[in-house]
Amino acid sequence: MEDFYFIKADKPMWPASANVFVIKDEEGLIFIDVGCGLKKFTKKLFKKLRDFNLDLFDVHTIALSHAHPDHMGAMEEILKLFKDNNNSDLQILINEIERESALNIDLLNDSFDIDLLPKYFNSGLEERFKGKFDLIQNFKVLCSMSQLPKDCNIEIIKENDILKLGRYNFKVLITPGHAPGHTSFYEINQKFLLSGDLIGEKGTAWYSPSSGGATGYLSSLEKVEKFPIELIYPSHGNKIENIQQRIHEIRQKILMKDDLILKELKKKPHTVMELTNLFYKTSYSQMFPGIAIIESHLIKLEQEGKIKRDNGLIYKV
Repeated sequence: MEDFYFIKADKPMWPASANVFVIKDEEGLIFIDVGCGLKKFTKKLFKKLRDFNLDLFDVHTIALSHAHPDHMGAMEEILKLFKDNNNSDLQILINEIERESALNIDLLNDSFDIDLLPKYFNSGLEERFKGKFDLIQNFKVLCSMSQLPKDCNIEIIKENDILKLGRYNFKVLITPGHAPGHTSFYEINQKFLLSGDLIGEKGTAWYSPSSGGATGYLSSLEKVEKFPIELIYPSHGNKIENIQQRIHEIRQKILMKDDLILKELKKKPHTVMELTNLFYKTSYSQMFPGIAIIESHLIKLEQEGKIKRDNGLIYKV
């Protein structure tokens, strides 16, 4: 596809940048995500554009899959360059759920369920991190944070919208789990999927209750697999051709966590922290994303009537 460019990040897993996709049309260029904003990542992005004989200032539209920093961290640098070049016509496509976090990065604390930390870690929080755990400050070290200015040109996209981007027609699929408004884009004619973080080459994206949790993630997998997908371009890693196998692997990994939790609860009741410590061995992983993932599964299992909570303990029914 001579008008479709796949700019792959150096590594497939966080904290590497997300992949960036570029479409060329008669008006110029369209980005789908822009990657992390750290200098080494933006430098590589701009070099890749030059290698493809593409000009950054030909970009007229940017579609964002969600508001996480590895996907939109470079927005600040791009918008600054456009402003310096006296170009203010850039259009940004994002769904209404993710728009709020894109305009205010502090809201990521809500969708990442950072309020679970003081709830469960109590006084141990300050001891482990020598002060309050601040997600935004933590991420800034790993991947530059960006938020969109209030006056930028945002167009809201919705579930089942058809986006005509160049010669491609993408069906908008809202696929929560990893982010509350996480968006995947399905090309209805050529049958390929831009899966964002929903389906990656390796592993499984983390999830939290407010981002859709285990239940939302599984529902999103079920949604996309109903389409006749022939190829997946993920936001992390190489393109995926074994579609059903990869979806099955991710689904089984999520369901296995249910089974392991139930296995532990069959032995004896546990607290949330005891379960978290069983599955996540380092202080950092217990804080993020451990506690949020465990809580996601407990919510799912409780809704299914497989467990119950009583006086701070969790029992298998």
